[in-house]
Amino acid sequence: MRILVTGAKGFTGRYLVAALESSGHEVLPFGADVTDREGVRATIAAAPPEGVIHLAGSAFVQSDDVTSFYMINQIGTFHLLEALAETAPGIPVILASSANIYGNTASGYVGEDSPPAPANHYAASKLAMEIGAGLWRSRFRLTIVRPFNYTGCGQDERYLIAKIVAHFRRREQVIELGNLDVARDFSDVRTTCKAYVGLLGRSAGGTFNICSGVVHSLNDVLAMCREITGHTIEVRVNPAFVRANDVAVLGGDPSRLRAALPDWEPSTLRDTLVWMLSE
Repeated sequence: MRILVTGAKGFTGRYLVAALESSGHEVLPFGADVTDREGVRATIAAAPPEGVIHLAGSAFVQSDDVTSFYMINQIGTFHLLEALAETAPGIPVILASSANIYGNTASGYVGEDSPPAPANHYAASKLAMEIGAGLWRSRFRLTIVRPFNYTGCGQDERYLIAKIVAHFRRREQVIELGNLDVARDFSDVRTTCKAYVGLLGRSAGGTFNICSGVVHSLNDVLAMCREITGHTIEVRVNPAFVRANDVAVLGGDPSRLRAALPDWEPSTLRDTLVWMLSE
């Protein structure tokens, strides 16, 4: 199929384009600014797609630019869906939301039916996107994906695993981190993208966690990096990075995804770290 990909030049987009092309799809990179309603309509009308994976968004949670979260993640998505409804109704559409919508109070292994409790504007904008997108559900085969943390080569060092890997690759002597004992679900960008491609081919939509179902603490991550590289870094806990009342364990329940895609398997975090540390 001809698959339109927004955010095709971003970290995730580059891997998604490769995954789609290796599956035989033709990729249409989306170059319009999603906040430009007329620009979006013109771009879609000029090259109607047969499927869409919408990645474009404002994603750095700690950003102070609150307006961008809503203009890009919420309103921009509505512009896209509006244009698609006019030109390409009925096609499969995947919208990338975020596991951040579950908030910081959930604990254990969270399923898709867990109540949302966004704790920041990024998460709130993604939840608003999901709710608003539901108004177009009758027009498309709509799938919402909620990825948990994922990483890989080329990710910005503002993100936690990429920061740790970069310090080990440079053989730094010291790294500043937050709470080392909290355990989280970390996936690989490549298997995350494979899940997106697999879900695109399903005959029905739905909402899916994209996760490994396995949690690791930062102490675990540091230990794996030490074992892989043979390098030891002094870890200093920066109080500014420590979140008050952080839940001890927060991971995703991938049961629904595994039922939909029986052949899909996530990478182990160690395999992902080996890849990142060897590049």
